[in-house]
Amino acid sequence: MQNKFNLKYAPHLGSFVYTAGKNPIDQIKYMADLGFTAIEDSGFKADYIPFDATKMGIGMCNQPNSVLDEIASTMTKLNMEMGTFVVTPHVWPPIEIVTSGKPEMHRIFIDKYTKGLEVAKRINAKYVTVTLDCYDRSLPIEMQTAHAIDALKRLCDIYDGSGVTMVLEPLSDHHELFLRTAVQSYMICRAVGSDNCKILFDMFHLQKNEGRLIYHMDMVWDEIAYFQIGNEPGRTEPGTGEIDYKNVFKHIYEKSKATNKNFILGMEHFNSTEGAEGEKKLLKSYLEADKFLND
Repeated sequence: MQNKFNLKYAPHLGSFVYTAGKNPIDQIKYMADLGFTAIEDSGFKADYIPFDATKMGIGMCNQPNSVLDEIASTMTKLNMEMGTFVVTPHVWPPIEIVTSGKPEMHRIFIDKYTKGLEVAKRINAKYVTVTLDCYDRSLPIEMQTAHAIDALKRLCDIYDGSGVTMVLEPLSDHHELFLRTAVQSYMICRAVGSDNCKILFDMFHLQKNEGRLIYHMDMVWDEIAYFQIGNEPGRTEPGTGEIDYKNVFKHIYEKSKATNKNFILGMEHFNSTEGAEGEKKLLKSYLEADKFLND
């Protein structure tokens, strides 16, 4: 029986690989059968990246056009939406590509996300995850911010009229990453001043960096275009860490209704338990956290 969710949760390819199989099309069909109406993909792969990021997805930018076309066609038939996806990093580990202000670095940034736009159009995605990489410790923070704003404005000229939104993601993976808080993201989005540049409110990263999720969410609400989920510690499903996701989901639901907004909530996390049993636990955790209207 197909489950009915109050919010638009989006698993990634790989969330149900043990029960649906490795074929991405079979996974999409299985997720639709479970009642999910969207997916996302945060995987990426390159020879210079020394770890496996495909646990978060297959990496849309690494796929041939034939695979992307089949994914898009399948989702259209199933009336599913494509959430955000990650563009493969240009170098690893990340460096000060955006914050440096150097023209040759900005060209790398522009080219990277211009290619991301091409993939988004192919798979009917309305969002592309954008990261601002690392601090340039040789420059004042204000200059680095100005350089990031300039680069994003140039990208907005390219994205204008496409229907695709760049969603800026604050990160917690390393202390040298530049974009870290909700209000910092808000300031940049307001300065860019475009519907093509908004906030990806990743609750895993923001819980680590600043906490008080609902407080900060309300503060930057007008610039949020997308949410991502992950508990802390462990970056796993609701019910496995310190975040009260039932309460957070209820707040998002009620505020969305009040402000006439509609969000995809990407399940950008690992399963706390391996195998088919872990996938059953994953589904159960979302069914439980989604019961907020019954409380």
